[in-house]
Amino acid sequence: MEENIIELKKEDNLLRRAFYKDPNYVREDMTVTSFAFKLRKNETGLSVDIERLTTYEQSIINADRFRLFAVTVGVIQLIGLDCEHKPLENNYAHAEITKVKSNSHSSLLAKNARYIPYP
Repeated sequence: MEENIIELKKEDNLLRRAFYKDPNYVREDMTVTSFAFKLRKNETGLSVDIERLTTYEQSIINADRFRLFAVTVGVIQLIGLDCEHKPLENNYAHAEITKVKSNSHSSLLAKNARYIPYP
């Protein structure tokens, strides 16, 4: 699988799903909160999809529960975080944002995330 790893470009969008019916994740004005960018127990990175390798439909998985938000690789790097392509068996577009260590990292990711109006 190693040979199928792509190099991310600064302009690549990384898509993050968030529970949109819960105001702890997504506000009424469709802005995302920092809670959507916090690591959960036993996670080493934030799970995202590389936009150019997927569709919104595939990335959102369940449009009744989730909405998509995009952050560019360039912004992630400016914040001081890393990201890398980590394909899964059932999701070639999968990537991870790593080095998320503080609430300020999560807040900066949320502040720079752009809502994807899908569906």
